[in-house]
Amino acid sequence: MGDEPRAIPSSEVPYGLADRTPAPTAPSTAAPVESPSQIFLVGADEVLVGRPREVDGTTVRQRLADLLAQLEAGPSAAEQEEELSSVLTPEVRLLLTDLSQRTATIDISLPSGAPSGGASRRAVAQLVLTATSVTGVDAVRLTIDGDPVEAPLPTGELTSAPLTARDYAVFVTAPEVPPARSPSAVPAAPS
Repeated sequence: MGDEPRAIPSSEVPYGLADRTPAPTAPSTAAPVESPSQIFLVGADEVLVGRPREVDGTTVRQRLADLLAQLEAGPSAAEQEEELSSVLTPEVRLLLTDLSQRTATIDISLPSGAPSGGASRRAVAQLVLTATSVTGVDAVRLTIDGDPVEAPLPTGELTSAPLTARDYAVFVTAPEVPPARSPSAVPAAPS
């Protein structure tokens, strides 16, 4: 203290603090945490609500096929008590026909007519959001009874491009309620 600064030989610096390169760190042994797969159901105000699901399988294809079967089955009794429902009718069958380059091709079998208008867009959103909740699936292509189809986007526009969760994000947020208008000030009567 109070002395002139002096150089300390690097051999006397503890713990390798004078080394020019940091010591290698041990590799992490923790397995990466996967977000849970979800099925998306219709809730209040027609907003889609994700519900976690345990899925069976060791491959992405097996896990996605299991999740699609759960979406076909619809909401559980507990979810029905929460007033959650599905746009997909019980007769609809979903079959994973291809999974390549992180894009799933899902065939929809519709014994009766397909939903139309807003219901068709919500049904596609339910399917795309559910499928892309599986780690390893980024996009979805749809076919009906084996034939490629143009799917409706939230705007109603049709597209044959792969569909992503981002395309349907508008369905998972409640519509904004316009702010309440304050009553306009009433001018005071002249006295």
